[in-house]
Amino acid sequence: MISRFSRPLRHAQFRRVWLGQAISSLGDGVFTVALIGAVLEHHRTTDLGFVMAAESVALVTVSLLGGVLADRMRRSRAMALSDVVRCVGVLGFVVGAAQGPLVLAFLFAALMGAGAALFQPAFGALIPSLVPDEDLAAANALRSMTTRSAAIAGPALGGLLLALGGPRTALLVNLVSFGVSLLTLIGVKDKAPERTASESVFQEARAGLSAVRARPWVMVIILQGTVQLLLVMGPALVLLPILLKERGELSAFGVMVALQAAGSVLGGLVAAGLKTTRSGVTGVCALALLGFQLLCLALELPLYVLGFAMVVTGFGYSVFGVLWMSALQRSVPDELLGRVLSVEMLGTFALAPVGLALAPVAIGLLGNTSVLVGAMAVLLMSTVLPLFLRDVRNFGDAPAPGDAPSSLTPAMENS
Repeated sequence: MISRFSRPLRHAQFRRVWLGQAISSLGDGVFTVALIGAVLEHHRTTDLGFVMAAESVALVTVSLLGGVLADRMRRSRAMALSDVVRCVGVLGFVVGAAQGPLVLAFLFAALMGAGAALFQPAFGALIPSLVPDEDLAAANALRSMTTRSAAIAGPALGGLLLALGGPRTALLVNLVSFGVSLLTLIGVKDKAPERTASESVFQEARAGLSAVRARPWVMVIILQGTVQLLLVMGPALVLLPILLKERGELSAFGVMVALQAAGSVLGGLVAAGLKTTRSGVTGVCALALLGFQLLCLALELPLYVLGFAMVVTGFGYSVFGVLWMSALQRSVPDELLGRVLSVEMLGTFALAPVGLALAPVAIGLLGNTSVLVGAMAVLLMSTVLPLFLRDVRNFGDAPAPGDAPSSLTPAMENS
């Protein structure tokens, strides 16, 4: 299992990019903590919410543009552009943006969100050109494991740096991480996607939306993700610390999050070598494993049972993510892949802040149990209904009508 998981690292180009992005992802986690420390040092707690909202709004706003750029230029260059934009954002906070008028913090936080919107579609679209098809799932699993692990380790490192040297020290470490990422992207020999006609940015963005509409299974899964993030995952994320606090076990929150990350790593290991003729059924049902966590919270089951449920949740998230990303990379033509991934990202993130904001309101009005039962009902319906569509069950084995098959460029084997 582990040998299958590590196979993509045999390919020098992928190994180079993966290393840079692993360090960059760690820096992202450091930035989250550093931003909180920098803003709260000079502004009110409510202002922090507005600064973080500026980052999210920019990510959503720029996401389609990120997909267009990923399909117009070499993906490695689009990622490098993203690193430059985020370097400027971090540098703004290093030189004191958080100390000045709040609008400066909004501006540089928005640059961080815009940079992430440029990065995500380009990275997802680059991977098929760095590894052969038989290693594609393992490459996506490795990426997923790295990102989820960095989401735990990065904030922990950021907290340590914040305690030892303050926000500026943590921000400088984040700046270095983007510099390392830039260095690893230099010399990556990917090719720009082939383009049949010159179109405006608006026309190309519209073509990305059309490519999603031409694949009902992609539209359905994006819609499913939006519904689940709004009505299931948002309440689960908010209720976990609330219920632990009510039980006098808030100190276990960090352990629960770490257990979910451990489950994600395990899920990545399994998904890397998973062979299934119904990848859609497997992926969609894997997401439904979150129901076990919701049930544990509703019934106030012992902490060790909840901990196991967190592992199961992380496992399901990772299995779905690997199967879904691999299906998109195989089914969507290379010249459209960046834009389709940007639409997928837009659907994923657009309403996520709304779900997190509304969850506490719903809890206050309806109570913990009612919100959890409602979330379980939505999870069940949003799992069963999509599976009535054959292409969802298969995660779209065939290209959409009129499309040429997606070409996967063999990875370069030079070391």
